[in-house]
Parts: sequence; structure tokens; C-alpha cells
Amino acid sequence: MNRSWSLKDLREYVIQECNKDQDLLDLLSSIDHGIDIFRYHFSTARDALTGFFDSDAKAHREHVERVIGVSEDQEEFQLAKIANEANTIAAIYTVRSVFDLFSQLTRGLLLEDKLSKEACNIYRVRDHLEEGDLRTAIERLLKSDGFRYINAFVNVTKHRSLVKYGSLVDFVNDKAGVRFSAFEYRKEVYPKLWSEEILEKILTTKNEIVAAGIALNDRLIPQQA
Repeated sequence: MNRSWSLKDLREYVIQECNKDQDLLDLLSSIDHGIDIFRYHFSTARDALTGFFDSDAKAHREHVERVIGVSEDQEEFQLAKIANEANTIAAIYTVRSVFDLFSQLTRGLLLEDKLSKEACNIYRVRDHLEEGDLRTAIERLLKSDGFRYINAFVNVTKHRSLVKYGSLVDFVNDKAGVRFSAFEYRKEVYPKLWSEEILEKILTTKNEIVAAGIALNDRLIPQQA
């Protein structure tokens, strides 16, 4: 059975062992709320196009009509596309925010004397941690395709332009849906992804952060391990 990350137990640890440090408690509350926000955006993006594409996502005539803008439900389809795109982007940004918050939480609990708030990021947290399950979990996150994709996506959309997005009928592979285009960041090309592919990628990355959180709990509260 998969373990969950007990933020409640970590909050109790901060209250008892860290003299109710308010900065740490605020970080825990922000992570908890951030995960709730992620779940909202993820489920809204996932469900936005229900009814417009069959579960098998195979190409049909009505999909072509929607792509070229002549379907009877064109207005509803455009609104659904916006909901899917906007909530997918919001889910990506929320995951990016949560691993920044996790970095600060780990710094505050384990590395306060070694790393300042201003200099803190997840790479420096990893570098300052001793060998063990927590460092291994963070290294696994940093090496994952999902983390690299999310980090690149956020940097491109913040500083250059939105990643192109649109509906598509692919007759070669007999598939219809909405897709984010490929993009380049720091000389690396990131692939085009169908909506369900990018959602799976960001969900997996969120779960990698949770796994690192479990390792943090185990480091501080060994009886949980």
C-alpha cells in the first residue's frame, strides 16, 4: 500500500521540537493548501473535455469539424479547451511552487545553519544534504522527466511566450484531442504532448515531491519509517 505524507505529524514535530516556529508552520500550511489547489486544477483540466472526445480518443468526423471551427457545439468546445489549457498551466505552476516550498521547508528543518532563505533552491538543498533516503528522493525528483519538463515549461512561459496549444486530429495514429506543442529551453527540445500525457507527467512529479516529503518525515520522526 502506498504511504501518504503526514503533514499533520510534521506539524506536530515543529510545534514540539522547533518551538512552534511560525515560518515552518506557514510553509507546512502552504504546501498542504498548494496540494489541494493542484488537485482542483488537475481534475478540472482532466474533466474539461469530457464529452468532446471519446474515451478511446480515436478520430471521428465531429472532431474534424471542431478543429476547423464548424461544429454545432463550437462555442462550448472552445470554452472547454480554455478550461483544459488554463487549468493544466495552473497545475504545472502549482507543482513548481510546491517543490520550491518543500525546498524552504527542508532548509528550515535541516539546513538552517548551512543555507540562507535567499540562496535556497532545490538543487542547493540536495547538495547540502548528507547521503540518505531524503537526498536520494530529491535526486530522483531532479532527474525525472516530469521535473525537467515542468521546470522548462515554467521558465519558457514566464520569460518568453506561452507554449502553443490546440486541438488536433491525427489520422496517421487515429487519435484526436488537444495537444501542447514542442518547445525548446536551454538548447533542449521538449516533446509535444497530448493533454492526458502532460497531466500524467505532472501528477507523477507531484507524487515524487510527496515521496520526498515522506523521506523528510522519516528523517525527523524515525518511528514512522
